[in-house]
Amino acid sequence: MLNPMIKKFIDQKFMTQEQAEYIEAAIMRKESIVVSGHRSAGIRPFLAALMAVAKKNFTSVQIKGFEDLEKEAEFFLIPGIDGIDFEKLVGDAIGIEGTAFISLKEPEHPVSLMKVLKMNYKSGKAIGKKIHTLECNKANDVPYIDKITEMMLNEKGKIEKKDL
Repeated sequence: MLNPMIKKFIDQKFMTQEQAEYIEAAIMRKESIVVSGHRSAGIRPFLAALMAVAKKNFTSVQIKGFEDLEKEAEFFLIPGIDGIDFEKLVGDAIGIEGTAFISLKEPEHPVSLMKVLKMNYKSGKAIGKKIHTLECNKANDVPYIDKITEMMLNEKGKIEKKDL
């Protein structure tokens, strides 16, 4: 049974049942999620809902700065934070063993996931961690998930990508 916070986005035609089940299963496996797109594509309310699902099921920390990454948590919840090296913050979060994160990627807070994964690989971190990028778009004033991509850094330092 889907979490009601996720189900409401099916009802709004933001995503399909299959996409919703995939996303909820990824969260329940403690895999990281990045919601990508422009604010007009509804990424902020969607991000908040996914964070609420993680928060309900796992220990979590709302990240406001680098010092919060030192706290014990299964999930780091990283909203768009201004006045900080956002890409480095996400990269540092990826590198912490035994944790996952939920964050966003938007024009105001750009992140090159491939770059931060490669940087983590050099220090032996993030190998085998899965990150799911949920690309959101908008057509005829209706926001929706356009594409879901799973990304993982393998033991040879290569990034494996797979689209749902």
